[in-house]
Parts: sequence; C-alpha cells; structure tokens
Amino acid sequence: MKGFWKYFWIVYTLFFAIPFPMIIYYNTGYRLDGTGTNPWLALFYLLLSMVAWGLVLWSFFRSFIWAPVRAKRDVAYLLREGARKEAVIVQADQKGPMVDGFSTYVLTLALRNFVGEEITEQVAVTDSRPEERRFEKGKRVTLRIDERLKTNPLLVLEDARASLRPGVLFLLALVWLAIAAAIVWYYVYSYRLQSGGTGWRFLVFYHPLVLCPLILLFTGFGIGRLLRALAGIPRNAQQLKYYGRRASASVLSASQTGTYINNQPQVRFELRYTDHLGQAHTASLKKVVPLINMGITQMPYLPVFYLEDQPGQVVLASDLES
Repeated sequence: MKGFWKYFWIVYTLFFAIPFPMIIYYNTGYRLDGTGTNPWLALFYLLLSMVAWGLVLWSFFRSFIWAPVRAKRDVAYLLREGARKEAVIVQADQKGPMVDGFSTYVLTLALRNFVGEEITEQVAVTDSRPEERRFEKGKRVTLRIDERLKTNPLLVLEDARASLRPGVLFLLALVWLAIAAAIVWYYVYSYRLQSGGTGWRFLVFYHPLVLCPLILLFTGFGIGRLLRALAGIPRNAQQLKYYGRRASASVLSASQTGTYINNQPQVRFELRYTDHLGQAHTASLKKVVPLINMGITQMPYLPVFYLEDQPGQVVLASDLES
C-alpha cells in the first residue's frame, strides 16, 4: 500500500506540472495581441526555460541513469575502504515474493556509531543462501560503512555484491532521449504555432515552456527539502546520527507555531540537555507533529542526538531511527 501511494503522488505531481499548465494555457486565449512580450523579457523567458529544462533533464539523468552506476562504484569502495561495524538483527521483514528462488528482506539493525552511541539502521538484502538462515532475528552481521558519509548507499553488508542491469539502463537512456526529443519538438512546435513573425515574443511566464520545468524543479527539490525541514530533520542528519551523541533532553516548552502541513501542526520544542562532559545546553527544534502523536508534547524528556562541536543543534532520536 505504501508503494501505491508513492506512485500515486508521483503521477499526481506530474499531472499538475505538465498537462495541467498546458490545459490552462491553451484554453485561456494564448495568441498574440499584436504586440507580444518585450523582446528583452522574451529573451529572458527563453533562457530561463532552456536552463530549467536542462536542469530537469540533468536531474533525471543523475537520478535514474547515473545513480545505478555510481551505486556500483560506491559499493566497491565500501567493500574496499569502509569501516567495519558489527550489528545485531533486531527485526527481519520479508519484502515481496521470492525472485529466482531468492528472498529480499528489510533488516533492522542495532549497532554503535563512530562515537559509541547505539543507533538503528535499515538495510535491504537479497538472501542468495537461504539454507544458512543468516538473516534471522538475533543473528550478527558485519557492515561496511563510509566514515566520510558521502557514498550512496552509506553502508552495505560485508559480503554484498553490486551489479548493473545493462538492459534496464539502456531502456532508461532511451526514455531520457525520448524526453529530450519531445522537449526540443515542443520548442519547434510552439515557435511555428505562435511566433507569427515576431520571434519568441509570444513567451510569457505562464507559457508551458517556462512554467512546466519550474514546477518540476520546485516539486523535485524545493518541496522535498521543505518537508524535511518541517519534519525537524536537518540537512546534516547523517552526521548527527553517525557522529552525534545521545542525550536525554528535558522539554522546557512545546508550543504550536501556527504552521500546518496537511492539517498537521508544526511544534516548537525548547529543550535543555547535559552533554557527555556535564555541561548544560539549550536548543530549539521545530517539527511537524501528526495529531495522533501529539502526546509527545506532554513528555517531560525526549532522547536527542547532538554534535560535540555544535551543541545548539539537536535532532530527536526517533526522527533518525524512523
């Protein structure tokens, strides 16, 4: 069900980013009124459109074509240079049906970070040797973790293997080329349909050539980062998780900020904790709290992670472990 909603929101976003602006534009009198846009402004819109579409294509290429190649390289680096960490399996959930006789599991692992604090992490694995029953609750596994926190994935099992599917990459490359060709075709089509001898002066900000890529960029980058910030998850969350120390912070106050996301309120927490050296620190944290979890605002203490060199920045332990 979770996968269904993921794809639903992707389709929903794509509809409002591409077909919807086109429907509005071509049904609200788009033709020139005899003057058109100022030539310099039209040139700006053209350059803005080309840059935006270029970023969209680069994002698609990086996420779907380059990412698998980079992941294979990163796994090889982890197996060669990654720090070894022992972990205990606290939960093993089978994910989907067996494929070619192999089962895929999502393992919840308990391990210690690079300063000795206990954390949990989830890893998806394909069990190629089911007869050994390696991935049962309570079993120990060895991980390889990037101490620089730069690889993707960040950690793998020590006996992991990375492989590429050339056929899938080829199909994705064909899709990418088809999208690029469609964008070029739309520039030519729009120019022939609307220029009327005035060049690109038909371009306005709400023209699909300009608006569609901007919406795609905003939904792909802006909203994701905004939601992470509203959820109280900082950009250096991995740094906090793998190099941060755990502390029990007393809740000085918890008040709503007046911001709501999907009718869920954002709450500002004022916290005080004592670090591992016995020094007291105060920190402020804002996060969206689902109504069903509002009981968290009444708790006298909350576990947090902090960095020794940035004691004023904290993150709730539950946000790093969810």
